[in-house]
Amino acid sequence: MTRINKPKSLYIHVPFCEHLCDYCDFTKLQYFRNFAIKYLITLKDELESYQIEELDTIYVGGGTPTSLDDDLFLQLINLVKPYTKGVKEYTFEANPESLSINKLKMMKDGGVNRLSIGVESTDDEILKMINRHHNFNDVKIAVSNARKMGFDNLNLDLIIGLPNVSKTLFKKDLRNILSLNPDHISCYSLTVNPNTVFFINKIEEPNEEFARDLYELADCLLKENDFTHYEISNWAKKGKESLHNLTYWKDETYYGIGLGAAGYIDNIRYKNTKNLNKYLNKDYIEEKEVVSDKEDKTYFIMLNLRTNQGISLAKYKEKFSEDLYEKKKSQIDSFIKRKLLVLDDDKLYPTFEGMMILDSLVLDLID
Repeated sequence: MTRINKPKSLYIHVPFCEHLCDYCDFTKLQYFRNFAIKYLITLKDELESYQIEELDTIYVGGGTPTSLDDDLFLQLINLVKPYTKGVKEYTFEANPESLSINKLKMMKDGGVNRLSIGVESTDDEILKMINRHHNFNDVKIAVSNARKMGFDNLNLDLIIGLPNVSKTLFKKDLRNILSLNPDHISCYSLTVNPNTVFFINKIEEPNEEFARDLYELADCLLKENDFTHYEISNWAKKGKESLHNLTYWKDETYYGIGLGAAGYIDNIRYKNTKNLNKYLNKDYIEEKEVVSDKEDKTYFIMLNLRTNQGISLAKYKEKFSEDLYEKKKSQIDSFIKRKLLVLDDDKLYPTFEGMMILDSLVLDLID
C-alpha cells in the first residue's frame, strides 16, 4: 500500500481481561495464557506489516494489557520497543489490581511515560456491583507505586451515571480522585450496550439532564483544582493533555493494530476483526471505508469541535477549499449569540454548553 503521509500515532489493542466487567462493550476476552501466546505472535506480524517509521505517540489499550503474565507482558513491551525511538508520549492502560511493581518497572524500562488507570468509582460497594475486582485502596497503592517508579503523567478514569451513584456520591468520587493528585482525569458517561450484563439486567443509562448535571459538577470541581476541560470527557493539568487522543480529535491519521482495533491511513478508515480465530489466521481487517469529501468534512467538524481548541478555519479552508464561516454564517452566528460557540480570530470552539449538545451543533454545520 502506498502511503502519502504515514501516521505518527499507533494504537495497539490487547483484548485480554482477568474478568469481564458488567458494563463493558470493548473488544475483550477472558484471559487464557495459551491464547495470549498466539496473540502476541500475530500482533508482531501485523505490526511489522505496516512498515512503521517515526511515531510521536503510542497507546496500548484493551482489554487490560496488565492482565498478561509477567513474561508475556515483557514480551509485549519488547515487541513495541523498536517503535519507541523519538516517541513523545507512550501510554499503557492498566487496572489497579494488576498494576504490580514488577510491571511498572518493565514499563519504565521499556520507555512508557504515561499510565491510564481504570478506577471507574471510588466506592467499594459500587465497584463490587459492577464486577470490578479492585477497591479504592488498591487504586491508592497503584498510584503511589507508579509515582515511586517515576511516572509523572497519570490519568485516572471515572464513569458518569453508574447505577445508585447520586450527585453526592459522584462528588465524593471526584474528591477522592483529586486526593491522589493525578495529572489527567477522564469522566465517561455510562452507555449500556447489547451483550453486556447491564443490558441483560435492563440497567438504564442516566437521563440527559442528570448526566449533564454530573458533567457540570465535574467541570466546576476540576477547574477549581487547576484542571482544564480540553475535551468533552477529559480534563488535564497544564501540558498533560493526551497527545495520542488529540490525534483522533484533530482528525489526524493513526495505525490501529490488534483485535477490534480501528485505524485511519490516508483516506481509508478501517476496523479489524473482533473474531480471534480470524485474527490469529492473519485475516486482520474486517471493514474498510474510503472516506468521501462529505464524510471527510463531517469527521473534521465533529472531531475538532470535541476539544477546547476547536476548528481552525484556516486549516478547514486549506483542506476543503471552502470557507466554513461564510458557508454556515447564519448558523455559526446563532450559536455564538446563544453562547454555544466562540469565534476567536481563526478558531471556532465550543463553550461548555456547546460541548453538552455537540451532536445538534454538528448536524447544523455539516452539509
